Amino acid sequence: MLRNDFVRKLFNNSLAHGLNFGSRWLLNLLLARYMLDADFGLFSYVYMLANLFFPAIAFGVSFYLIHHSAHRQEPTLLFNSLLMSCGVFLLLLAGAAIWVASGQSEVAFELYVLSLGIGLLWALAQALFSYLKGRQQFFVEVKTNFVSALCLGLVLLLLMFDLLNSVDEVLWAILACALVPVAMGLQVVWPDLRQHWPLYRGQFKTVFGWPAVAERLPFAWADLFAIVMTNIPFIFLALFSTLLELGQFRKLFILFMPITLLPVIFSQVFLARLSRLTELTTKMQFFRKVMLLSLPLLSLPYLLMWPLAEWLYELCFHEVLAAEVVLMLHLVLATLWLTLVKTYFEVLLTSVGANKRKASLVTLAVALTSLGYLWFNTDLTVAVTSWLFLAGNLTITLMLAIACWLEVRRQSAP
Repeated sequence: MLRNDFVRKLFNNSLAHGLNFGSRWLLNLLLARYMLDADFGLFSYVYMLANLFFPAIAFGVSFYLIHHSAHRQEPTLLFNSLLMSCGVFLLLLAGAAIWVASGQSEVAFELYVLSLGIGLLWALAQALFSYLKGRQQFFVEVKTNFVSALCLGLVLLLLMFDLLNSVDEVLWAILACALVPVAMGLQVVWPDLRQHWPLYRGQFKTVFGWPAVAERLPFAWADLFAIVMTNIPFIFLALFSTLLELGQFRKLFILFMPITLLPVIFSQVFLARLSRLTELTTKMQFFRKVMLLSLPLLSLPYLLMWPLAEWLYELCFHEVLAAEVVLMLHLVLATLWLTLVKTYFEVLLTSVGANKRKASLVTLAVALTSLGYLWFNTDLTVAVTSWLFLAGNLTITLMLAIACWLEVRRQSAP
């Protein structure tokens, strides 16, 4: 049997992410239902940018802090991460300003600022709670996300009563809600940060030095390209198709958003526990035990959604589905299940110190998948995108599984 503390922490992490993703899902569902298709397409584009900026600003903070805080509980790890995220944010903000000033962008600079601001707050919150998770403090995030969910609930009420009437108003409301977990997380870690303040004086010069950046780069690279792998259909639909098609494809994802949090929830608790095991034999025994017990259990929601997908789509969006759209729904659901399987191998590679290999494989998979999207170019449709999305995730899952086998075999060799 698995130890009780692992199950308890998994429950706390599930509850925290359930509150967070549940409120975001309801928000996206209402926006898809009540916004005009063109407005929802614009919102989907800006929200996609926020999701892409988020891992770039976080710079690999999730797995990095959970992994290293489990070994050494030093507040300088958190301080450096917060400082690095702010630095990356400023660089991206300058880049967005140059892009808009060049006249190449069809989106207002304010929307870029909003997407970057949301990404920054998400990154800061992730750093705070990843540090606490590395110290085995999982319940703090539950309380914080409960309050954050209440704030997003207020935004939902404003939407339902037509008090938010434009895309930028909705994004400003989301930005305000994203401040809540940052403020509450800082309140918890502030005593530690303040106590070790003299240690930070020399960090300002070293945090952006190459040794510090090089240590984080494999984590950041893997996280960024993993998010790109998830958002790649939206990126190419925005490039080669219309915002209307982008909004239609995103509706398929909104339907399944509640179950997409399963890999996120599980990976963080699994990594925190696996990283504390030092011997490879013990680590692999625990990995196999957890995978055999948890994968069938975590696959149940995907299995249950398979026959219900069409009915749920029509119920949520009041749209009658054509036969080809039903197929696309099932393709997206199968792809999301592959991301769950992929999570196991990502966690194992990180725990055995092979994060550089993981980063290189994810990069290769993104490059290969991008070639597929580029091949279709302006002929890219929602149907073609669904097939390419499935093929890309199947490729990276197989590559990571093989990489795990090779790495464990290499480290086991005398």
